[in-house]
Amino acid sequence: MLPESRSYDDLVREFRWPRPTQFNIGVEVCDRWAERDPSRLAIVAAGADGRAQDVSYGWLRETSNRLANALAAHGVARGDRVAILLPQAPEVAAVHIAIYKLGAIALPLAALFGTDALAYRLQNAGAKALITNAQGVAKLAEIKRTQADSLAALKLVLSVDGTDDGD
Repeated sequence: MLPESRSYDDLVREFRWPRPTQFNIGVEVCDRWAERDPSRLAIVAAGADGRAQDVSYGWLRETSNRLANALAAHGVARGDRVAILLPQAPEVAAVHIAIYKLGAIALPLAALFGTDALAYRLQNAGAKALITNAQGVAKLAEIKRTQADSLAALKLVLSVDGTDDGD
């Protein structure tokens, strides 16, 4: 809460953001809520068919923890870049939360990127991992054929709906 003040200028001059010694945004936006009530509604996702899907904080916590553990088991650590090449869905929220829990850096990528744009961003960011789908795996296979050197840092590719080339 802001302290009571009659002067906006004084309030602005004296304001300081709290800076906790330890803070994890993944835990703050998900696990803290899931601890209180795992069934609490976190997301209402509207499907292409118009149906609504309710997603709870408990589901987000469980899913993000499993993914964070899998990423960590494959060597993804604090400060590593993890690219996300997926359309918007509740699972993508869990992917972001998992990355944040590790202290890694999320690199959201647009599904509309062509192979050149995708290769440039993966290389420039030094992405260590990529989470994608079959469409993204196909683009990655094309990059491997034409610009393999741009993927030197990429050590792990996870596909949500199918694999190719050992990913």
